[in-house]
Amino acid sequence: MIDEEYRAALPPEPSKATWDAVLTDLDRTPDLRPDSVRAYRTAVKALRDIFPELAGPADVTVPLAEQFKRKFMSGTYARGKASDAKRYTRSKTSCATYLRCLRSLWQKHFKPLGHVDGNPSREVEYPNTPRGRRVTVPAEETVTAFFTWLAQRHPGWELPKLFVQVKIVAGRRTLDLCKVRTTDLGADTLTLSAETTKTREARVVPLPAQLATALKTHAGPVWLWERSAEESKLHRPDRKKHGVTEYKPTTWGWTIQNLFHEFNESRPGEQNLRPHDLRGRAFTLVAATTGDVYATAAALGADPQTARHYLEAAKAFDRSGILKQAAAILLPPHAQLLGEK
Repeated sequence: MIDEEYRAALPPEPSKATWDAVLTDLDRTPDLRPDSVRAYRTAVKALRDIFPELAGPADVTVPLAEQFKRKFMSGTYARGKASDAKRYTRSKTSCATYLRCLRSLWQKHFKPLGHVDGNPSREVEYPNTPRGRRVTVPAEETVTAFFTWLAQRHPGWELPKLFVQVKIVAGRRTLDLCKVRTTDLGADTLTLSAETTKTREARVVPLPAQLATALKTHAGPVWLWERSAEESKLHRPDRKKHGVTEYKPTTWGWTIQNLFHEFNESRPGEQNLRPHDLRGRAFTLVAATTGDVYATAAALGADPQTARHYLEAAKAFDRSGILKQAAAILLPPHAQLLGEK
């Protein structure tokens, strides 16, 4: 009688669902971005590689989560699949990223579905990671040098040049732009749908007339950058991808990243240029036009905190000029200046 009375008050027993079952449930989660699913699956794979004996998430305990952190940090990885491929030590940032994914996965998905009754990774402290590199606003000479290098490195290939120009105008993340479809291209605008952007908010980007015309000429049947799958074979041949014909946003994103990397390697000692730096350039130049962080954030489809992170205040605002204009109101009217009687 006592057992029956208090059974309902006890927490439910965690399921013994296997990894395949819980990951299938994860794939079916509504309104979960594919990139988020990919990140969760990558973190689970890292956990299972270290502890292959685990049958499912219910087997993960707090001590085992602590062991994952230590073993992951002490291990190495290879970027190639060859037996003699060079191995690298894992970074603290990678460890923190995986722990953050595991903590989120248990708390937001496995626990509500009844697969676990706790969140073991929540008790594990993140390793002390170095602060991320500050987004730098590149000099205009560096941006010009990139387009010059691109024309010399891949003469006649218009698609990457157009992509970087769109990124400069839109100030958006690279992967967001890689997911744009041809139907999103208007007469003089480019629409980033809510399903495309990381913030899940749609945004319309005005385009200069010449850029809009060029995009219509090079747009693919379905995806805006779809022709890159075939054009890359001509301009950047790769035996491993010779048979690849389907466009993938992530593949095009990596191609863009590699182009910037090759540009930086071609000019040692000069200022580097990263795709993300162009986002900082956009926030800074728009802030210089608006003179206001909130107006800049609204224009570029971000929150004010994000705008403050990206823009470089010294370049966006004329500090000396602002103080000169404010001098008259900063000094109280009744204040007696030195030498006055």
